[in-house]
Amino acid sequence: MARMAPPRSGVKVRMYRQGHGDCFLLAFAGREGRKSRPVYVLIDCGLKNGSEVDASIQDVIDDIHDATSGHIDIAIVTHEHLDHVNGFARQSRGRRLFERISVGRVWLAWTEDADDTLANELRKRFNDTLITLAFAEERMRRFSGLDGQATVVSELVETETGDTCQTLRTAFNAVRADDPQASPTALAEMAITGITNKQAIAWLRNHAKQGVTFLDPEKPPVTLPHVAQSEVFVLGPPRDPKLLLDLDPQGAEKFDLHRSGLGLDGASQSLSLALAPGGGTNQAAAPFAPRFCIAPQEIATDDPDEDTDTPAETAEEYYRHSYHSAEANWRRIDEDWLHMAEGMALRLNNEVNNTSLVLAFKLPKTGKTLLFTGDAQRGSWIGWSDLAWTSASGPVSTRDLLADCVLYKVGHHGSHNATLNGRPEDPYANLGWMAHGDAAREFVAMIPANTAWAMGKSRPWAHPMPEIEAALHRKAQGRVLRSDLEPSSSAPPDPPTEEWTDYQRRLRPHRLYFELTINDG
Repeated sequence: MARMAPPRSGVKVRMYRQGHGDCFLLAFAGREGRKSRPVYVLIDCGLKNGSEVDASIQDVIDDIHDATSGHIDIAIVTHEHLDHVNGFARQSRGRRLFERISVGRVWLAWTEDADDTLANELRKRFNDTLITLAFAEERMRRFSGLDGQATVVSELVETETGDTCQTLRTAFNAVRADDPQASPTALAEMAITGITNKQAIAWLRNHAKQGVTFLDPEKPPVTLPHVAQSEVFVLGPPRDPKLLLDLDPQGAEKFDLHRSGLGLDGASQSLSLALAPGGGTNQAAAPFAPRFCIAPQEIATDDPDEDTDTPAETAEEYYRHSYHSAEANWRRIDEDWLHMAEGMALRLNNEVNNTSLVLAFKLPKTGKTLLFTGDAQRGSWIGWSDLAWTSASGPVSTRDLLADCVLYKVGHHGSHNATLNGRPEDPYANLGWMAHGDAAREFVAMIPANTAWAMGKSRPWAHPMPEIEAALHRKAQGRVLRSDLEPSSSAPPDPPTEEWTDYQRRLRPHRLYFELTINDG
């Protein structure tokens, strides 16, 4: 296949069509010394297992190799979900498919920085929750009527890790056997280090010849190597923990006000305690007052038929013969605890989405911007709203960047919580802020999704949500590209407008990808 040549001024964007997952290749015109050269940026590479379409992930990686002549200047990982990173882990005949593609530098969000205090706190919370869910899934399989919920938990854990719950439990038990005195949090961190998603990112970081840059919305825009006057603005993830945990649209931010959110309260912490391997002992966070709990110390019992006290038994022994006895069935709450595991898994999945690296690429001549949001959700959008920078091109705000947006990579496959509804005059960032003036005549939305696969699941996902897809079609006047559909599925204006004709001229459909050229003047 031919090399992907950038326009003389501007950028080409390929959205790959491998399945339910993100993979975007950008080509800019650059210059190294006196010699011109293309500069390639890759944003994510992954898909949900089983969601493949005509293009396999190997086909995509082969095309990336040929399109870039085997070198990527910047590789970006928005967040560590399966459908964004597992392409970096794929192997064929014992060899990693990406090994034959060299990488200059890797860009990651500040949440991946091991020297960042807040990032480390978030990571501990993630690790502990993930281990809890892996053990919850095992217990759920023991109760009739919970298989469906257990399957949902299993699927969501696979998204977080790239592996099964069984793999995670085995890893945890192995490190616990090696170090029985270690805290559960330390054991969780050791077990999760070896999961597929983390290994994929770790390999990519080690593979980058120029190392890693951690990006932060509180810092100035970054530049692309060899691309004159390039500016890339970091919008998310926010550094406010409340915003990171703020997941679902509220009120008028929703595209369908009849749909409810998925957020949970603090009860998920109680589930974690109840399912903790070895038993939870943190009485301050336990769901019941201490007087109702079995203390961890030995319990002395009196046998009325004996003249002397029976030997003291441990709390574990007492629990085993008392709580699990047939006579005590009426007071068992095992199944009730487990009902909240599905919601806990959904929340964790959404929280990781909200750590997505969000980038706005600004073209220097026209100021056109390309917005890549990963899977960022409500709190991240709110966090962008008041951002402002002093850049080489002068003062820039988020409102400025969104007003000049000509390409929107739709968040989280068009999910209900990854694009906010609203009007241009609203104080929070939303779809109404995007594409004003000249940008409105060029605005294109790209949705990476395999809707038939997503809707065919036992628990269907509305990816994309019909109301959001319809709003995008109105906003873009039909210029919406969904990776599982041909461009002909978008009805052109009748009669076709000059903007539509220009869009068709700049679009190149292919079995493996859609390629769109965005000119900068």
